[in-house]
Amino acid sequence: MSRRTIQQAIEILVREGLIGRQRGSGTFINPNGVAKRYRAIASITDSIRGQGLEVSYRILDSGLAKPNKSAAAFFRIGAGALVYRHVRLVMANGRPVAVANTLLNARLFEGIELSHLDQGLYDTLRRQFGRTVVHAEDSYRPFAADEETARLLNLKPNTAIYLAERRAYDQGGEAIELSVISLVPVPLEISIAQTGADWPGKTAPRPEPWDYRVGFGDFRR
Repeated sequence: MSRRTIQQAIEILVREGLIGRQRGSGTFINPNGVAKRYRAIASITDSIRGQGLEVSYRILDSGLAKPNKSAAAFFRIGAGALVYRHVRLVMANGRPVAVANTLLNARLFEGIELSHLDQGLYDTLRRQFGRTVVHAEDSYRPFAADEETARLLNLKPNTAIYLAERRAYDQGGEAIELSVISLVPVPLEISIAQTGADWPGKTAPRPEPWDYRVGFGDFRR
């Protein structure tokens, strides 16, 4: 293996926080970084695969866009700054189960291009940019599917579906994702917030017996 390949691999691990450099001493494993990496928050892709189903996608829209006021405030970006908008139809074993409309903080993902993405979004952000979602605030509410959403999900218009909203932060405490996900009617395990690791300015809540983990739903039905 060439020296350049090794250097590139090390740079990726440094960006992900799995290893760190100490001047004059060398490069060492970062135990805290490893813990954060493997306590990452589950995505809808993870939830579907965890049920033994095959995940596939159809990209509906992908590219830079102007943020609305809510997104600009969440990402703390000024006038003229852009977000990356990524909209996809998510399928489980070929059956449409969700329409995911995701905004990403473009400032943190230089050169991002997801128009041909055929794998999990979180895996891509972690591998290409060293950004791992370790804290997510989720909310779910019933919603009547509009005509376009119903068409994509093979439902009748005004069918009751779930609308999931996620605000997500990476291992450095940066706001990186704002998503609205339209889900087919499925049994849901509902949670308002979860923490996968400590992050700057916040202390991870102590686990309690009644704590729930976020689940996007049972897509096997």
